[in-house]
Amino acid sequence: MQTIKITDFYDEFRPYNEKEALEAVERIKKNKRFKHIFQYFFPEIKTKNDFEAFFLNIKSIKDFQIKIMHEVAQRIIERTSDGLTVSGIHNIEKNKKYVFISNHRDIILDATFFQYALVDNGFDTTEITFGNNLMEDPLIVDIGKINKMFKVYRKGTPKELLKKTLQLSEYIRYAVLNKHQSVWIAQRGGRTKDGNDKTHSGIIKMLNASGNDSFEENIKALNIVPLSISYEFEPNDALKVKELLNTVNGKYEKAPGEDINSIIDGTCGYKGRIHIAICKPVNNKLETLKKIQKTNDKVTKLGEFIDNEIYDNYKLFPNNYIAYDILNNTNKFSGKYSENEKIKFIKHKENRLKKASINSKKADNLFLKIYANPVKNVHRI
Repeated sequence: MQTIKITDFYDEFRPYNEKEALEAVERIKKNKRFKHIFQYFFPEIKTKNDFEAFFLNIKSIKDFQIKIMHEVAQRIIERTSDGLTVSGIHNIEKNKKYVFISNHRDIILDATFFQYALVDNGFDTTEITFGNNLMEDPLIVDIGKINKMFKVYRKGTPKELLKKTLQLSEYIRYAVLNKHQSVWIAQRGGRTKDGNDKTHSGIIKMLNASGNDSFEENIKALNIVPLSISYEFEPNDALKVKELLNTVNGKYEKAPGEDINSIIDGTCGYKGRIHIAICKPVNNKLETLKKIQKTNDKVTKLGEFIDNEIYDNYKLFPNNYIAYDILNNTNKFSGKYSENEKIKFIKHKENRLKKASINSKKADNLFLKIYANPVKNVHRI
C-alpha cells in the first residue's frame, strides 16, 4: 500500500496532537467568551469550583470530544430539533477508515451531527475539513483543532491555491493511510445555498492528485463514502436567500463576522427533524470507470455516482414537497403533506423572510428553491 511521507507543511494546518490539545484546553478554560458559551450549554455547572472540577476530567482529545462536544451536540438536538435519525450505519466497518464526502448545508452542524452519530454507534470520530477563513479567531482555532479539524484554504492566487490543494490532497491521503483516521469533507467549497446538492469536480480531482497509481486505484485507497444530511427546516434558509440576492457575477463578499453569525444562527435555529444517511462506499462502482479513457470524464462519472447516492438516500420532508408544489403551481405531491403542514411552512417562510428584511417575489422564489430542489434531485424531475 502506498504511504505518504510526512512533511513540515502538515504542521501548518493539521489538528492538534494530544500535548497541544491539553495546552489548548488550558487556554480555553481562561477564555471569557468560552465560559459564556459553556454556561449556555451546561447551565447546571454554576460555580467556579464546578467549572474547574469538570475540566479536571478532560485529559485527552477523546475526553474533550465525548464529555463536551458530544454533549453539546445532544443538547443542540434536544433544544432546537425534533430529533436526529441515522440510516446506513451498516455500510461502514469499525476497522476501516474512510473519506466521507457530505452534502453541505450548515457550516458547523453537518460535521458535528455526523460525529455525534458515529460516537453513538461505537465508531471513532473523523478528522474534519475547516475553511481557513473560519480559523482566524484563536478560540475557534483551539476548539476546532482539538476536534480534529484541519485547514482548507479558500483564498489566494491561483498558484497559491493550486499548491495548497496538492498539499491538502497529500494530507488527506496521509491521514487515512498512515494516521488511520477517517476524514469528513464537504462535496463543495461552501454550503449549498439553493438546495441543489452537487459534488464539485475539484474535490474529486484534489483527492486523486496525491495518488501515484491509476485514477481508480487512487480513489479506491481512500474508501470514499457519500453522506446525505437533510434538515426539515434549514436554520440558515433566510440567510442563504440574502446571500443569493447579493451575489453579483457569481461572487459574494461576506461582511466581517458573517460566518460566525451564520454559525450562531444555525446552532440556535429550529431545525425540525434531521436525518443523516451513510451511503454505500463508491469502491464497488470504480470498475466501470476503467472503460472511460479521459480522466476528466472519470471525474464527472464518479461525481455522478456520489450525487446519486446522496439523492437516493436524502430524506424528503413535507416541507420539500410543499415548496415544490407552490413553486411550480401544481399539486403533484399533495398526497405527501397535509393542509396544516402547508400552512405551517408558508408561515415559517413569511416569518423568516420578514425577519431578514428581504420580502420580495425573488426572495420568495429563492426560499422555495432551497426546499424544492431536493425533490427535483431525488425524483430526477
